[in-house]
Amino acid sequence: MKSFKNHLSVIIPLVALLAGIEFILSANRVLSEYENMMNKDYTIIIVSQNELNATDVKPLVYTFESLEPLSSKSVLEKLSKDISAKNIAVLQEALPKFYSLRLNAFPSTQYMSEIKDKIAKIAGVSRVETFSKTHDKVYKILQLVKNISAIFSCLIGLIGLMLILKQMRIWLYEHKERIEIMTLLGAPSWLKSGALYKTALFDSFIATVFTVVFYAFLPDFQPVKDAASGLNINFPAIDAFYDGAMLLFVSLTLSFLAVYTVMRKSRAGI
Repeated sequence: MKSFKNHLSVIIPLVALLAGIEFILSANRVLSEYENMMNKDYTIIIVSQNELNATDVKPLVYTFESLEPLSSKSVLEKLSKDISAKNIAVLQEALPKFYSLRLNAFPSTQYMSEIKDKIAKIAGVSRVETFSKTHDKVYKILQLVKNISAIFSCLIGLIGLMLILKQMRIWLYEHKERIEIMTLLGAPSWLKSGALYKTALFDSFIATVFTVVFYAFLPDFQPVKDAASGLNINFPAIDAFYDGAMLLFVSLTLSFLAVYTVMRKSRAGI
């Protein structure tokens, strides 16, 4: 029972740490999905006196997706009830041409401003409407969520590492007598700390498996489904192989670092 508690006291902070890291990965995937969805609905309107085509705009915008002309037919049809056909024809000739520019990635505020300035310099372009107020609000919200998730996960990671260090020190004190005997017998450092490294390896593996399983089932939870449905996005599933390998690497690195730190302090008499 005591051994189980010792393992649990390492596994729990490790799970908290790994869950925080996976939360960042999942949050970034959700935000990427949301950005893609927003990008599909986002267009830049260009007003020009001259005809434009893709070759005029594409060299200026590296995230160029498409340039489509917007028809003024519906507006003219409404005016045709009150204006003669001759005046409608004159008005049609006088009207500027409207284009819808789509991008293949949701632009940052700075990049959007650069796009506007570059397109405005094209001959004949009289106006570029980027809907900056709405765009800036959405972009800042996305960045805020990313920053909050990063800060939150860093705090969890710091607390988790402190708990792991504390538990390793406790384990060291419990085996202090055995380590002192091995030291008197001239045992090498790796042998004295071998059991501690084995514990770190076992607990890291268990914590990684638990975290991967939790996030694998997370998209099936009804509250998560409802939230994703409300945003009209699909909650991305965890990549068990890639994420699992990365989480195990992080877990082993921190656990072994904690063991190394504790053993080094013990040799220094701390």
